[in-house]
Amino acid sequence: MKKIFNEEQIEFMKQHYKDMSYKEIADYLGFTERQIRGKINGLGLSKLRKIKSDYFSTIDTPLKAYFLGFIFADGYLVYNPNTRTYELGIELQEDDKYILDLLNLELGNLNNIYYTPAKKVTIEGIEANRKPTYRLRIYSKQIVEDLMQKGIVPNKTHHISFPKIQEEYFFDFLRGYIDGDGCYYIDKYNCVSIHITSAFDGILYYLQNRLLDYDIQSSVYKEKERKYRLYIYRKDDVNKLVHLLYYDNVVCLKRKFDKINNILLGSPA
Repeated sequence: MKKIFNEEQIEFMKQHYKDMSYKEIADYLGFTERQIRGKINGLGLSKLRKIKSDYFSTIDTPLKAYFLGFIFADGYLVYNPNTRTYELGIELQEDDKYILDLLNLELGNLNNIYYTPAKKVTIEGIEANRKPTYRLRIYSKQIVEDLMQKGIVPNKTHHISFPKIQEEYFFDFLRGYIDGDGCYYIDKYNCVSIHITSAFDGILYYLQNRLLDYDIQSSVYKEKERKYRLYIYRKDDVNKLVHLLYYDNVVCLKRKFDKINNILLGSPA
């Protein structure tokens, strides 16, 4: 009998039979769902669980809002109907892997998380040491399409859409966005400020207006071409925002929380 699958296709099925549906694998490889199902079963692979493809259909929990903000800041989408390629990816430094583990768990704990060792890279002509990273790759058309409907798009650096989150989960979304694209900074005068950067200013003005509803003042300015910055520098505003961002058992990047917690001398508790 003539083989219809080559070794590379079989290996792809072995790697993704748990985190992709039969149809998604079929679409990706260019076969029918029945052919894929038969081959996977023939390989003795048991597909007892399915990825939670509808996870981002509705943002109805603080954790979903947090991940939406984090993905908008630090994730990427691949959407190519011509090649049937649909992917959500997030790559974080080694110490932040627990965020990827948690997202993976939320989606059914079926996806692979890949390790990349440290290496030398060249950025704008300057050589630097790139720290080890972990990358979570999720192959799901529905997840990608749901995120696109929420305002996260492929090549988001060149687009001006962004998520608009309901008030109940706004600060969870903002915490995720700050964990991805923000920082807490202390200057030589021991003054604390919060900074968020973006390739376009629309999202920053949106955040600025939302923060005004809580009497938190901020400024937005153009730092250079395709780099804008929102910053909050008044002490009362910084303290107020930090208390709104963090609460008991909150999910966040621990290193950023520890930094702002130490800067503010233990506030919030």
